[in-house]
Amino acid sequence: MARERSGGRVATREVVLASVRLFTENGFDATTMDGIAAATGVSRRSLFRRFGSKEDILFAEHDELFSTVVRYLEASPDDPLSSVFAAARLVLQGYLGDPEITVPRYRLVRAHPRLRDREVAMTARYQAAFSRFLADREGGDGGGERSLAAGVAAASLISAHNHVLRSWLRSPEQDRREVWASFDAAMEFVRRAAEPMLRAEEGSARERVLVAVYPGGIGRDELIRRVTAAVEGAGDA
Repeated sequence: MARERSGGRVATREVVLASVRLFTENGFDATTMDGIAAATGVSRRSLFRRFGSKEDILFAEHDELFSTVVRYLEASPDDPLSSVFAAARLVLQGYLGDPEITVPRYRLVRAHPRLRDREVAMTARYQAAFSRFLADREGGDGGGERSLAAGVAAASLISAHNHVLRSWLRSPEQDRREVWASFDAAMEFVRRAAEPMLRAEEGSARERVLVAVYPGGIGRDELIRRVTAAVEGAGDA
């Protein structure tokens, strides 16, 4: 525990990596916070203060990545769909960039139902963030079909992202270029499905049809007056 006592803070990744190795070698249930403290040089008290539990340690980098994704969305100048696709790319990059943690964590999650529940909750958090972002940027924050379209688009994005991610986690020896090609193809698939939904309300407003009914023999000036009144009334509706 020399580093901690001398004032150095052990990086989150170091704690997570050491914990994942212990979970893999000894079993998740058999590993204790005391064991993690001994392996990482962090005091038991500090470990609980920083992370709270073994589950929190296992998913600690997820929390940091989620915060990064939220900040990215808030600052993104791109169109809404491009922004959430880029945010999903950040998430995938987080997994691909650290297989020492992400691959064994995937195996641990598959073996423990309570860890699967935690992962499902984290996935739902991403989906909610993407849905809110799309709804806000597309003008659907008040509810209705636009908000529904944003929710469907976000769910589709998460599903496509996870399809690519799980394929890699099952075979992490894949060429990264192939993984990214699969990701780009998946995002394009989602774009083709999502854009018509997100634009439907806007398009229907542009293509509103006005039907004018008037008696035969009406004069030209009166006809123009009635059509003008009808157009103005439709614009106020």
